Amino acid sequence: MPEVPWGFEMMPEDSLEAVFSMVEKAFHRLQAGDIVVSCLEQDDTGPMQKYVEGLVLAGPVSLSALREVRIEVSTRRCQFQEDITSTFSELEQKLSAYGVNLSGLADRHLLNQLEPSSFQFYMHQHGIDDETPQRECVRLIHNAKEAMSALARQILLLEEVELYLEDWIWGLIYQSAQQTITESHLPGTKNRYTL
Repeated sequence: MPEVPWGFEMMPEDSLEAVFSMVEKAFHRLQAGDIVVSCLEQDDTGPMQKYVEGLVLAGPVSLSALREVRIEVSTRRCQFQEDITSTFSELEQKLSAYGVNLSGLADRHLLNQLEPSSFQFYMHQHGIDDETPQRECVRLIHNAKEAMSALARQILLLEEVELYLEDWIWGLIYQSAQQTITESHLPGTKNRYTL
């Protein structure tokens, strides 16, 4: 047995396995993060589908990797949802500086249906008749709508990726269960399923 240098202790095997498991999970999450960025840049689920197909070919052993990918995709989607809320809150603050209160909108999603002409009428109702602040408020609304629409498109794409991942995860879980049942019926193995 090799001599351990002073100040270093040998790690128990189960601790070493835990470290390897953490490193492997981090690797899959990083790789998934890069692939998510590619999907978003291309506005296409293709890069993720190609990656997942590669994992699926390995069979049920890739279940852990697929779960890590799903966690990464879900985390990104939640972040985009938070970004939409943040964009709307920022818009509310900027508009309130001009005396416009968006609390009259029942739902922030109604912002997308708000046309410049109806918004100008809304501002007029709130006593904002000067053309310069009106133009600035319309510009702020336009920019926020564009940002929120882009985020919404990205959320839809990630939801599609999540559904794709879920399908494959359930498929591999089923395959794993079938393998376990088949192995339990092999000659020389005790059948767990008989009483």
